[in-house]
Amino acid sequence: MDRLRSQARSLVEAAGLGLLATAVLYLPPASIAARLDAWVFDLWSHLDPPLPAAEIVIAEADTPAALAHVVELADDAGAKLIVGTLADTPATQLDRLIGPVEISVDALRTRSADSARGGHLWFQHELDGVIRRDVAVRVQGADLPSLPLYAARVVESRALDGGDTSDLLLRWPRADAVPRLSPTPTAAELEGRIVVAGSLIPKHATPFGFVATPEVVAQMLASHLGRYYVAESSLASTALWAVALLLCVPFLFATPTTRPRTIGLLSAAALALPALSAGAFEVLAVWLPVTGPAAWLLVSSSLLVVRREKAPARTAASDSDSLSVARRAADGGRLKEAWALYRQLPPTPALFPEIYDLACALAAHGSPDEAADLFHRIAQVDGGFRDVAHRLVRTNHAPLDEGDAQMPPSIGRYELLEPIGRGAMGNVYLGRDPLINRILALKAIDLAIGYDNASCETTAETFLREAAIAGSLSHPNIVTIFDVGESDGLAYIAMEYVRGHHLSEFAAHDRLLPVDTVLDLIARAADALEYAHRRNVVHRDIKPANIMYDSLSNNLKITDFGIAKLIDANRTRTGIVLGTPAFMSPEQLEGKNVNGHTDLFALGVSLYQLLTGQLPFRGASMTNLMFVIANEPHQSVTSVRTELPKWLDEVVDRALAKSPADRFESAAAMAAALRRAA
Repeated sequence: MDRLRSQARSLVEAAGLGLLATAVLYLPPASIAARLDAWVFDLWSHLDPPLPAAEIVIAEADTPAALAHVVELADDAGAKLIVGTLADTPATQLDRLIGPVEISVDALRTRSADSARGGHLWFQHELDGVIRRDVAVRVQGADLPSLPLYAARVVESRALDGGDTSDLLLRWPRADAVPRLSPTPTAAELEGRIVVAGSLIPKHATPFGFVATPEVVAQMLASHLGRYYVAESSLASTALWAVALLLCVPFLFATPTTRPRTIGLLSAAALALPALSAGAFEVLAVWLPVTGPAAWLLVSSSLLVVRREKAPARTAASDSDSLSVARRAADGGRLKEAWALYRQLPPTPALFPEIYDLACALAAHGSPDEAADLFHRIAQVDGGFRDVAHRLVRTNHAPLDEGDAQMPPSIGRYELLEPIGRGAMGNVYLGRDPLINRILALKAIDLAIGYDNASCETTAETFLREAAIAGSLSHPNIVTIFDVGESDGLAYIAMEYVRGHHLSEFAAHDRLLPVDTVLDLIARAADALEYAHRRNVVHRDIKPANIMYDSLSNNLKITDFGIAKLIDANRTRTGIVLGTPAFMSPEQLEGKNVNGHTDLFALGVSLYQLLTGQLPFRGASMTNLMFVIANEPHQSVTSVRTELPKWLDEVVDRALAKSPADRFESAAAMAAALRRAA
């Protein structure tokens, strides 16, 4: 019941704020909502405009003399009615001739015209200057109908002073559908017709563009004769607001985990209201202004989503219950059950001791991944708690030799907590940014390896530039780089600390991952490479050792963007191969310019190794290995592991093609091939 009351209160608050925001759209002088609704009305008018009455024709008559000539011809031919739109009506007592009684001088004034019978030509424009309805005007205490409405009543022999259409919008026929008479019309063109005559200079804005006065009269007359009206209904408009309210209710239950679904639902809801308005216009001839309800729905639902995402996932009471269950599970020796419960709770300092003890117990009982998860949660809040940094590294990484464990207290502004590992050009440390108390991985690279003092400065500039380019990459499968810099001859990259294992740990025969898992991981790595390649960033050193995988969270990250180019430059300068060339493409070994196809070759080698537990190209020496990569075919994966599906041979063969032109055209194509075939 409390939850229902809370949700109802959230809905009322969001609805109130949404109404305030929507009301701004109606404020003059902008009146944004009214203008948008007018535009929507015109849009719906174009959906299926009605055909004008077949008996209406338009004749051009710019002067009273020309109008008198048209009247004479039409009368002789037996026209049903002649409607003149000039202020100067020919002097005649012809019953079938009508004209304007009042015409507009400007937007606010009218003057009398010469016609003895007829209506006004004072068309009232709406806020945006467009005519959409036929409104009577008050003259000498009586309502004077418009000339087209007067003509419709004459044609249908209706009372000339009855029936008001000012509350109805006109469903306009297209002006170009009303035929115009030739300069010398025949009797057949005039017999039995309603002839509307006047100047054809456009000066009136309608839903179908600017038209002349006779065309406005013809369009209005066609609407009256065909009863082409669109009614305004306050009841129907209220129902549309009610629908908007109903569409808003599902957003009470939106959560961050359902964000894509929420965005889709919001889009569908936003489209539902215009669809209802169009349906009512077309089927029921009812006009439903849609801007207000749609704007209110978008604002209110967005407020509900934001509030829901900011709200805690659980109440304090439920957290307390979960903590009690977690403690009982830990006391009972059900360590993994306790881990699953503790990781759902916010890691507050008050819980650090018991989370730490549980993590130590998990590590001691052969669950290092779960232990690392809990140590990581503590370190994210307080990297200096007890020896949590040391334990996090030791449960998540292979132990270092004693000589490799030496580290300075800091690099730049970053405090170093624990050595993680040693690479070809430097060390990796678990560090902490004291400005924001964030733990991170710090890769320190000795730029002096293979360089003299004169070139070291240039190398540092190159490194910082390449690392900065890599730092611009933002993808869920690429390690995020926070900062790059240089300190005491060491270049460093501060990046997010990724928990998990290098995929190289799963490249041995006895540690292979399931085939479906391998295909999914390589496809996700290809997605990340596609993202980087589109930004003209090539990794140059793709291999399982540079791809991290956490099986607990199913998280995959490619590491070492930004330093492979530096390593290539060092390799070229010193003649020393840093790391194994087994993943290099033929063109990379030849020293040619590399591009995304080089990364795809290396990703293909990684796929081969993770599927079979061996490399596709091997040699007794470096020279022999380079020759094999450049010239000899690899053994098919299905011949190494006969249980693998045959289609994998085609994918691997294409990825490992000697020529870049024969490989996949892009990383996205390789990812699609893996997913499609699987």
